Amino acid sequence: MAFQKLTTKKATSLTPQIVTLVVDDSGSMSHEGKATQATEAMRDLIITMQANNQGAHGFRFLLNVAKFGSTTTPLAEASRPEAIALDQLAFAGDSGGTEMVGALSWAEGAVKTALAECKRIPGYNEEGAPNPLVFFFSDGKNESGGDVKPAAEALRKVPFAGGAVDVIAIGIGMNPTDFPVMEQIASRPDLAVNIDPSQLAEFIADVGVTVQKGESPSSLVDKFN
Repeated sequence: MAFQKLTTKKATSLTPQIVTLVVDDSGSMSHEGKATQATEAMRDLIITMQANNQGAHGFRFLLNVAKFGSTTTPLAEASRPEAIALDQLAFAGDSGGTEMVGALSWAEGAVKTALAECKRIPGYNEEGAPNPLVFFFSDGKNESGGDVKPAAEALRKVPFAGGAVDVIAIGIGMNPTDFPVMEQIASRPDLAVNIDPSQLAEFIADVGVTVQKGESPSSLVDKFN
């Protein structure tokens, strides 16, 4: 399957990239060790980004992280990787149902907050910055039954002079009949992927590699399709 490259721009201290991670922590994530995998993999991802971020006077990446179930719980907003405490990143699959609309709305607000923070950087070049990336992970059906399209569209349409917000939607062993909602969330249907639960840690590790190298997330999705 061929994919269009999302961006060739590199994250620097004057063109930092916003990365948003939204992770399902509903009851079904407690099965098959998925919550434990998510915790360990997210911590490893943050450690990697901490090691590769810019020095004390600048940053290449600004992170938003949240978990969601019946409600959405922010874990980091517009944060440098080094400012995120690893013990904040804890997933237990004990957050209730799978309410996607609220999680998408949180992501929209978080991206806007992070963009505002970037614009405070002297010499910030928004047009030269890589597209903000949103990774949306879920293993279950959208239990609220609410239409995700308006919230997903609002997230994708956050104004960004450098291009657009790119949303990658990752199903974790989702029932094939439930997976189409992820295609509605993603920026394009081909940026939605349904991975085996055993691949969760590997996928999150590859997210870190993709972001650090400035590669297109399309190649990441292609690997797991």
